[in-house]
Amino acid sequence: MEDPYADELSAACAAVRAAASVYMNAADPRSSEKKNAVGSYDTVTDADTAAQEAAVSAILSVFPDDRIIAEEGRDGDLTGERTWIIDPIDGTLNYQHGIPFYGTQAVLAVDKEPVMSAILLPALGELFTATAASGARLNGEPVRAHPERELRQCIVSTGDFSRKSQEWRDGHYRIIGAMKDRVARIRMFGAACSDFAYLSAGRTDIHIRYVNKLWDFLPGLFMARVSGAYVDEELLAEKRFLLLSGTEKAGRAFREQVLEGTDFRAGWKYLTCIRDNRSDSNDPENQG
Repeated sequence: MEDPYADELSAACAAVRAAASVYMNAADPRSSEKKNAVGSYDTVTDADTAAQEAAVSAILSVFPDDRIIAEEGRDGDLTGERTWIIDPIDGTLNYQHGIPFYGTQAVLAVDKEPVMSAILLPALGELFTATAASGARLNGEPVRAHPERELRQCIVSTGDFSRKSQEWRDGHYRIIGAMKDRVARIRMFGAACSDFAYLSAGRTDIHIRYVNKLWDFLPGLFMARVSGAYVDEELLAEKRFLLLSGTEKAGRAFREQVLEGTDFRAGWKYLTCIRDNRSDSNDPENQG
């Protein structure tokens, strides 16, 4: 079957590779100038900005009339227009410290709905792509979320403690405490690109995270859906929390046995809220 978004996928792959070429060839990422802090443990470097420019140029050279939303100074609303959402370096702190869990991700939304995404993990040589027609792929080969595991066998990845609010952090601690004896292992990769890509490829079994900016989660959320992962739509509708798993059985077990036993909604007032597929710029957590 012909993929209606084959050209867009090709452009996305060119864009993430162009971005990665910039920051992988930076002279010394650890000494790059810190421009501003966007979270307690997050930074922005010269490489972020240059990588974003490279990715944007690659896309606009093919689709000059499309809109761009991107992390470094190109925030905006999703509208009915074709809109690309780009994270030039996801996992900047890992990148600066030489930890290989970082990458570039992009997603195209049409009528506010994602239709294609690409995630490149350059230090590992892995390019993940997803369209509805072609499915989820790793370096061109099909991948799928893991089809069958009991909760006790699951590896769970979760976001790290980048938020500023102690109330939010306490809630995160409670979730980790509740899951530690019910799952096989817990992982914090420190980069959404790795979290979503690994779930989509069946390397991990469950991923949970609090909702943040569109470029952080939308590329991977679409990829996970295409890979066959289960998404807790009820939680997603609350626009504060994501729960994804390889199977619905594992996802429901995690919610019932782990989340519902904790006050996991504590601190939600500090979180980004997605309203009509956009980040709430008035959220205090987004004020840097």
